[in-house]
Amino acid sequence: MGLNNESVQVTVAAFIGTPLALIALGLRLWSRRVQRVSLAFNDYMAIVAMVLASATVSLYVFIGATGKHAVELIMTNPDILILYAKFALSGEILWAAANTSVKFSILSLYTIIFPGKTFHRVCYAAMAVSIAFFTSVFLEAFLLCQPVQFNWDKTIPNGKCQNQTLAYLVSGIINVVIDAFIVALPLPKLYHLQIPLPKRIAIGAMFGLGALICILSLLRILSIPAWDLTDPTYTGTGITVYSILEPTLGVVNACLPTMRPALGVIFKNGPFNWGQLTLHSTRRSSKASKTRDSHHFERLKDETALHNIHVASDQPNIHPQGNNITILREWNIDHSSPGGKV
Repeated sequence: MGLNNESVQVTVAAFIGTPLALIALGLRLWSRRVQRVSLAFNDYMAIVAMVLASATVSLYVFIGATGKHAVELIMTNPDILILYAKFALSGEILWAAANTSVKFSILSLYTIIFPGKTFHRVCYAAMAVSIAFFTSVFLEAFLLCQPVQFNWDKTIPNGKCQNQTLAYLVSGIINVVIDAFIVALPLPKLYHLQIPLPKRIAIGAMFGLGALICILSLLRILSIPAWDLTDPTYTGTGITVYSILEPTLGVVNACLPTMRPALGVIFKNGPFNWGQLTLHSTRRSSKASKTRDSHHFERLKDETALHNIHVASDQPNIHPQGNNITILREWNIDHSSPGGKV
């Protein structure tokens, strides 16, 4: 049996978001290898976010009931409806965990890129709020319906669910507020930077994608009231699509600032070879590279490569030729006294 329109939407969203996230993460890890630096906390959080986003996508894609009416499933295959309800509950938790990991990756990277104790404290406070957000989603998944099995088995006597739609709306609003705050957080610092146009374009692309993710979060919020929990498989297409795109594109956004070294290798003479040339500095002098890394200095790039220096002199060359630069100083002293010349 062919896929219905709703299933096609979910599948397309999965096959757009997931490969983009995998490519972005691959470029991020490759860039770390090119720079010859160890993975940092923000890199590990990006990896965790990718794993959780992939798990979220897998649940929603392989659920197999999207676009079908619940009444139809009860009559033909009630087990699929039960499985859908269980997967939807798990998917909500994975969605929140993936988004929280993305937030941690970006905020941790902010503390490395931008100086300032106050700014760092704000980033750590945003991390704490993100943890609180995930905790609230995790708890509501198990507390809204009593007993918890009532989420997927509505035949349980005296089972009840309280304000699920309202709880999902509140979670979605908190999520988009945190996302918008994270996108706007470094803007005052970036506004005063004097940076080349290519860098401005790259930073603009990063924040443009961040704004797009905020829009997706808003669309997800708007789709929640249309999600009829008495017929979730048929009315939940919108929230499913946005729940797939939001964390996967979030991984892409978290990886964008770190991709440049790998892109510089791929496009050697392209627009990504601006800023510090970490690749060339590392290859030219491993010793200097280690010194730079340990003291947080950056190698200055010579405008003209100096391959050989030859100094002409009337004096014989008494120094052996080597890799060093020898500076010769000569003084002629003419000392006069009242009695004559010495």
